Amino acid sequence: MAKTRILVIGLISKEQPVTIDDLNNGQGTFLYNHNVQEVLIIEDEDGNITVTDDESKATGTGYQYDSCRVEFPKTADNMYGTLLNAKYDSDHQEKLINEYNSAKLGLMDESKITAYTEFLRDRIAIRNMVDQDAAANHIPTDL
Repeated sequence: MAKTRILVIGLISKEQPVTIDDLNNGQGTFLYNHNVQEVLIIEDEDGNITVTDDESKATGTGYQYDSCRVEFPKTADNMYGTLLNAKYDSDHQEKLINEYNSAKLGLMDESKITAYTEFLRDRIAIRNMVDQDAAANHIPTDL
């Protein structure tokens, strides 16, 4: 079975995306748009948009963001689990843990401790972001 890509990073839009975008597919699927940042953009004559740091070349402002496809149920716990597993699949998480433990035992370089610590920090940041967005959109933590 082919693995579906559920996380898209670095999307660009002229309009600010909604945080929760229901797909209305009868299955409760929605897009969780996050990490939204206002950016300077250049729009060419064909409607193609690129991000720029050069204010003199910018034709306006837009938004750069990430989007994660989340299946039913619409809960903060499900949003968090889906996004976390899209960024760090279970094999990668297990690898980080094993390498961390190996480094603690002196079997691997101490950089593996740093890699796992960075993962844990990102995990906490994802949880906090999801919880804030869920609360703002009246989405329960769980069913």
